[in-house]
Amino acid sequence: MEKVIAASAPGEIEELLARLIAIESHSEVPGQEMRLAVYIQQWFQDQGIECQLQEAIPGRPNVIARLAGRGGGKSLLLNGHLDTVPPYGMNDPFKAIQIGDRLYGRGSVDMKGALAAMMMTLASIHRSGISLAGDIIFAGTVGEESYSPGAHHLARSEFRADYGVVGEPTGMRVGIAHKGVAWFEADFVGRSVHGSVPEQGVNAIYRASRWINYIQDHYLPELKLRNHPLLGSPSLNIGMIQGGTRPVIVPNHCAIGFERRLLPGETAETALAELELTLAAVREEYPDFDGRIRISDNFHGVPHGPMGTSADSLLVKAMLEAYQTEFAAADTPKNAEPVGLQFWTDGALLQEVCPEIIVCGPGSIEQAHSNEEYIELGQLHSAYRMYVQSALTLAGQSVSDTEEERL
Repeated sequence: MEKVIAASAPGEIEELLARLIAIESHSEVPGQEMRLAVYIQQWFQDQGIECQLQEAIPGRPNVIARLAGRGGGKSLLLNGHLDTVPPYGMNDPFKAIQIGDRLYGRGSVDMKGALAAMMMTLASIHRSGISLAGDIIFAGTVGEESYSPGAHHLARSEFRADYGVVGEPTGMRVGIAHKGVAWFEADFVGRSVHGSVPEQGVNAIYRASRWINYIQDHYLPELKLRNHPLLGSPSLNIGMIQGGTRPVIVPNHCAIGFERRLLPGETAETALAELELTLAAVREEYPDFDGRIRISDNFHGVPHGPMGTSADSLLVKAMLEAYQTEFAAADTPKNAEPVGLQFWTDGALLQEVCPEIIVCGPGSIEQAHSNEEYIELGQLHSAYRMYVQSALTLAGQSVSDTEEERL
């Protein structure tokens, strides 16, 4: 551990982060992540580390760097997204400014700080000359701030890793679960007539309201009975309703847009099956009821399911050990426990190619997207040391050596 950390120069990780911040990679700049991807590829190649660009969607490549092991060990993926949100009202967004222990700049916490820590992890292990049994892989993916085409492409490629760490900001707490999200549309059909004779028509808004009442009175209480130890209950929120054309016309159509937050083990399809049962229940009470529900493709076909990894995972145990080592002298409890996260991450997609995956990165999610975005340098260095320690633990030994130790 000491030999690897000593392979990085004082201030090197801050300088690297400042360079990453200076390269715009948001939706309002031509090419979006391209310039950043090219820079990272060249940086790794200058370090003597194999690195490739892999086009996820036209003109927008993922960056994949691999520090190859000697063979026979487990592989560890370190992942972060290359894109940021636009600068919005941020002052000097692409100039890294240090004030005290904080480094300000767009993307500093979401999530170029984690990218810098991950890049330095591979570089320092390589410089140290330490031979690991397994591979350490860096994957910078595109488009997380929109619909995650980069992680989706990686998850459907031939890429595989045994363990994965997504560096979204968690204050370096070990996140092992988060909810998924699915969007739905409900349509209710009626029959239009003049408003002076409403009894001769069928009001689609009234039909929609019957379903909404059933959701409030029956389905939401049912969801509350389900409980995940870290995430709580699944939820449903009706966010849009549109119906009718004029007050004098009985509406013949009403559309509702809503989202359903998913617990690990749930999918958009299982939620849809439940929602169709709510329609059937309303139809049983009101035989003339007519309604349909469908999944809304808000994410361009990219599923936004939940993420969940067992607390007994070797990856989780290694990161918790690194966390306790890093923060033993601070006010953080030594018996740190894994946490659930309230925000969605690319980890939900990458768990398809990494059997064990967590979310663990420097800084606070509260700073993400803000006009005062910053990362605490202490968190940046903690991330670097924790990633190094976990890499040495998980990829350092051959599988046979690990099995012999367990015996």
